[in-house]
Amino acid sequence: MMKMETKQADQKQILLYGIMILLLLVFQKVLSKVGGMVADLLPCERFDPYKAFAWVSVHHITEMLIALAIIMILSKLLKVDFSFGLGDRKKGTKYVVVFTVIFAGVTLICHILMLIYNMLPVYDFPLNKNNILGTLGFQLLLSGPAEEILYRALPITMLLYILGKSVCASWRYVYY
Repeated sequence: MMKMETKQADQKQILLYGIMILLLLVFQKVLSKVGGMVADLLPCERFDPYKAFAWVSVHHITEMLIALAIIMILSKLLKVDFSFGLGDRKKGTKYVVVFTVIFAGVTLICHILMLIYNMLPVYDFPLNKNNILGTLGFQLLLSGPAEEILYRALPITMLLYILGKSVCASWRYVYY
């Protein structure tokens, strides 16, 4: 009798996990569409006539703000910690510095090789100050944070919430 109850509980857990995955996928897809609709409503061409960065920036900002609002609501309702704290600042700073140095070195080597072999990228827009700063600003400040919130913080935390506190504690120990 005990095995049957355990098996039913496991099946319920798997079903709940599957439903959560589907809900997260639908939410991410809908949020992407909403971000696009908001970006379409704004006159991005006024600031970015070559469509290099403004539309995609508005799209990502919209996604990020809505995802943050949902995260705030879920954290209050479910008493869930999405781990947006600073963590170990000393260790984090060390990782960022090491990553930045390695990334800059690899990037420099790759671009030197692309220059030597005449393989530099060609852009669909002129490389003027506005386009360069806008594109770099998007790539450095919006792309990563918006996607981390929507595609990592929200799904991982919610899936761990469903799995239970013991799995959640183990995961946070390994991951963070």
